[in-house]
Amino acid sequence: MKVDFHVHLEEGPYSLDWLLKQAESLRPLVEHAEVKGSRKWASMLTNGLAERLQQGPYSRDWLELYRLRAKQAGIQQVCVVEHLYRFLEYRSYYEQHVHIGSDRLGTAQRKWLSQVANDSLDSFVVFLQKERLRWAEDGIELRLGIELDYFSGGEETLRQVINQYPWDVCIGAVHFLEGWGYPIHDVRERFGRQELIGLYSLYFDKLEQAIESQLFDVIAHIDGIKAFGVRPDETALLPYYQRVARALGRRGIATEINTGYGLASQLREFSPSYRFLEILFQNEVPITLASSATAPDQVGQQLDEARAQLKRLGYTSFAVFEKRKCSMLVLD
Repeated sequence: MKVDFHVHLEEGPYSLDWLLKQAESLRPLVEHAEVKGSRKWASMLTNGLAERLQQGPYSRDWLELYRLRAKQAGIQQVCVVEHLYRFLEYRSYYEQHVHIGSDRLGTAQRKWLSQVANDSLDSFVVFLQKERLRWAEDGIELRLGIELDYFSGGEETLRQVINQYPWDVCIGAVHFLEGWGYPIHDVRERFGRQELIGLYSLYFDKLEQAIESQLFDVIAHIDGIKAFGVRPDETALLPYYQRVARALGRRGIATEINTGYGLASQLREFSPSYRFLEILFQNEVPITLASSATAPDQVGQQLDEARAQLKRLGYTSFAVFEKRKCSMLVLD
């Protein structure tokens, strides 16, 4: 069975590149031979883009493109997962734990938060629930997930989010270190001012805290700190890999092989790296398959290669979740 257990319907900030990506996703709808390349074609595309923006990400028209892509790729389970920071109900959670002071870092991160927090968590959940039957009629199981940023001291808020909604999977992630959002493009120059081993040590400490909180079913992009292609000699990281893998195995928590997150970096590798994945296998850590897609055409991207990588290591099964219960499917 083919699955993609980490797909996003929208991800800001909203730049010109973001608009171009949306237009590219909509292009198949207007690829009529008789009008392609004409002013009429351009008008149809821009009208479609305007409608997409007006409707927002939680519309049947937009989700339909994901369904069609999944069907085309032969994918039988798709889990739509959104970041908690996208939802207005929990903006205060980030204001409490992310540095948003008056200095350059705080100003940039406050701006970022205002750009990405736009939607209602209730609306997202209700919308996905309503669309399950339509997908099932097409032979595709639609699952509901949430990606939660772990902060030490924020456990009770996350517990409320987890308990309030009928999630199929709750995914934990560490995107922030001491208030700094390392994946945020506008503040990534801080990598150049950090001692790398110390930075990675802090990251894996936070990751282990997230695991030990036992809030999550899956830990996302487990070596995500490499997102901008900055990493020390990997040999120095092996003790951290071992420690994290043992914690996951001890707590019975899965992680993912994420084809999108790592490939976006200069390292051009999946997350986790092959060496990290070897250690996860040795510790019998369950693995989910994840594209981290943020547009319809990215659904299932390079998951065949990810499956092959798992098989080379000796994995014979992978994890999926329904109502927060883990099942293992044969890796064929």
